[in-house]
Amino acid sequence: MATKKKAEVKQPLYINGRFVVEKQLPPKPVKGDKPYEPAKGQVKVTLVKSTAGCLKEQQETVRALGLTKIRTSNVLPDNAATRGMIFKVKHLVTVEEVK
Repeated sequence: MATKKKAEVKQPLYINGRFVVEKQLPPKPVKGDKPYEPAKGQVKVTLVKSTAGCLKEQQETVRALGLTKIRTSNVLPDNAATRGMIFKVKHLVTVEEVK
């Protein structure tokens, strides 16, 4: 005989003398969906903070982005490589989408 499992009813969590409501996780993305896909086109990157006192790797990343002095800008293609470089120095630069 096939036995059917009863739907489990979740009891509220009891932690440190209190009932705690469980947080609902966001739904998983659908296969083929790309929620973090970069925008098409280009981005304008501007250096707004000095690289003095930063790690050597961060200084080299800013240089590779084509930024030399504060308030210099450079328009770069919006791709994964550029986004990764921007992420490493996000505290030193501002980013704008170019249309």
